[in-house]
Amino acid sequence: MYNIIKTFRFAIVLIFVFSIIFLFAKYLFLPILIFILLIKFLGYFKFNKIKKNKKKESDKNHDDSNFIDAEYEDVD
Repeated sequence: MYNIIKTFRFAIVLIFVFSIIFLFAKYLFLPILIFILLIKFLGYFKFNKIKKNKKKESDKNHDDSNFIDAEYEDVD
């Protein structure tokens, strides 16, 4: 007798969990489908990143005339 009650309780919990999943999936299915289709559509176009030339930036930041070499400076 206890096995039947245990089975019914398990079935009720399982139905409840699936109903909650269904309620959320009903509202999330359409936005997820639109998102997937949009990503696939944008995948046909190849967008390239704008690459910055790191050497030019490092040359601007690394100016040899601004550095003081302490080995050749007179320390008072």
